Order: sequence, then C-alpha cells, then structure tokens
Amino acid sequence: MVKRLVDIWTWKINSQKTRWIVQAFFLLLVLFIGYKFYLFVEYCESGGTTTPVARPPGIEAFLPIGALIGIKYFLVSGKVDPIHPAGFVILSTILLSAFLLGRGFCSWMCPVGTCSEWFWMGGKKLLGKNFKLPTIADWALRSLKYIMLFFFIYQILIKMDSSFLDRLYQQVPYIRVADVKMMKFFTHMTNTTMMVLGALVALSFVTKNFWCRYLCPYGAFLALLWYNNPLSLRVTRNDKCIDCGACTRVCPVYLDVMHAKVETSPECWHCYDCINACPVPGALEMKVAGARGNIPYWVYAFLLIGFFVGMTTTAKYKGHWQTSMTTQEYIARVADLNNPKYEHKRGKFSTEETSPATVRSQKRSP
Repeated sequence: MVKRLVDIWTWKINSQKTRWIVQAFFLLLVLFIGYKFYLFVEYCESGGTTTPVARPPGIEAFLPIGALIGIKYFLVSGKVDPIHPAGFVILSTILLSAFLLGRGFCSWMCPVGTCSEWFWMGGKKLLGKNFKLPTIADWALRSLKYIMLFFFIYQILIKMDSSFLDRLYQQVPYIRVADVKMMKFFTHMTNTTMMVLGALVALSFVTKNFWCRYLCPYGAFLALLWYNNPLSLRVTRNDKCIDCGACTRVCPVYLDVMHAKVETSPECWHCYDCINACPVPGALEMKVAGARGNIPYWVYAFLLIGFFVGMTTTAKYKGHWQTSMTTQEYIARVADLNNPKYEHKRGKFSTEETSPATVRSQKRSP
C-alpha cells in the first residue's frame, strides 16, 4: 500500500498522462450532465411535483444533427437556434477549434473518442495486440465517414433554405423535445440498437478507434477543416530523428510519422503520443507552418480547453446558452410525448401544431 502511494506521488507527468486526465474530466462531466438531464426529465414526468431539477443546457451536445441545422439557420438568418442554442454553440466551437488548433477535440475531449481509446487499449492488454485491417479494406472503410459527412452537408448546409428552417422551428413538435427523445433512445433501447452498440464496442476492442476511424462523420468534418488550414498546427520531424520508428508504432491512427517531414494527414489527432514516445528530445515538434517555435503539450491543452471555456462563457453572457422553452412547456410536452406528432417526420411538417403567430391570429378570429 505504501509503495502504491509512493508510485502515485512520484507519477511522472507527460503529454499522454495529461491527456488521460483531461479525457477523464470531460467524460465525467458528460456523464454528470446526462444524469442531471435524466433527473430533469423525471421531474417533468412527475408533473413538476417532485424536487425541481434545472435542465443542463450541455445536454444539447448530444444533438449534433440539430446543431448542424442550427449552424445553417445562423448562416442564412444571422439568428441563433432559440430551442437548442447550446448545441449550436458547442458544435460551432468544436468546428472552429479544429480549423485553428487541429483535431485535439477528438483525442483530448470527445467522450466517444475517450471510450474508443480505452476499449482498444483494454483489448490490447487482453489479446496482446490490436488487429489492423488490410490497406485496401482500411481505405474503403475510412471513406464511409466522408460519405456520411457529405450526405449531411448536402441535406442540411446545401439543400435546406431559410423558409424551410423557419417552418422547422415553428411547426415541428419533434424539434422541441429532441433532447428528451434522444435520452429515451438510450434508456429504452431496442434489441437492434443494443446489438449494433455491442458490435461497435466489440470491434473497438480488437481494432484501434473503430468508430472514430471509419464511421464518425463529425470527425471527418474536423479533419477537412484542419487539413484546409495551411497555418494550423502540424507534427514536424527534423534532422535529429534517428529513424527508430517509435513515433509510428504508438500512433493511435496508424500514421507513418517517421517518414513524414511534416505530418499533413487529416487523420492526425494532435494527441502528442508520437512526440511523447520519441527518445530524442526535439526530434519531433508541434509547430505552426513556417514557424520556428515548438508548441508544448501543456500549451496546446491550455489553448484547446481555454478556447472552449471562452466560447461557451461568451455564449452564456450573450444569452445564447439557455433554451427559450420553459420548464412548464417541457412538463406539458413530456406528458404528451407518446403523441404521434412527436415522431420524427423526416423533414415533413406536422399539421397538428402551428406557429405562435398563427395561434395568436386564430385566437383573435371570431
């Protein structure tokens, strides 16, 4: 016991261990937000008779498609989504951070990325290794996330117009309870859902970052944003390199770092694992293109986390964080959640509910 305490006290901090701490913090934060929202829904289901629980706006991070619609709405109208503003802020912050700082969100903050990494590390300990797909299969599967991304971009960012979005926010009841429906999806999973999730977990144990590498369209979005910023941070190799291959062996996304002068692959996660594994100090550096100075891992972590804190704090100050829906409206809608009007209409508008302006007009009519 004493030896264990000494080991913890003398635990040498490095980029990898710092990243694990940050990952654990954000995973716990997400779990806390999810649990608090669960209590909020329970309070609404009671009709407001139990102990009041405030709705955590951060739950909207679980609505990435709705957030992408919010971005489109902002681009065409200059307005922030009034129903799920925090989702818009969170996704916008993630996208901007990728363009400016690279894909650090994937490896430092994303709870799915964290679980995916822990799964394959656990699988490696149990099985002795992880399995890498043949190159052709790997390339083919990696294209899936870009195909899904382009589908979402076309359907939301290109196809949707401002009139459609105005009607969407005013006339589609599903939008107003999307967060509750999302929670119910996980708390009342069908057998098919459990089988799919089980398969993804199993594949994540034997293959490094299966979901992130092959299926995550938002990871693909971050990759393209970072790749198209020529001034963004990149791992750079210099003449001190001794060609030992340590960097390539530890890369969680299978990049051949040892043979790249500047790592430009959009798959790079900015995890700093390659730099941490390098036995020659200074042989690998994280640098802005054309700059001399190296960006240490702790500076990168500070910039990444600070950017998120700054953006979300500004949103709260500007009044773009809390939903316009009242708790009483949530209580009323949760009580009626099984009504067919709350089913996903796949772009079709419900005729059971009209815009507030129409309702006021109807009330004035004889």
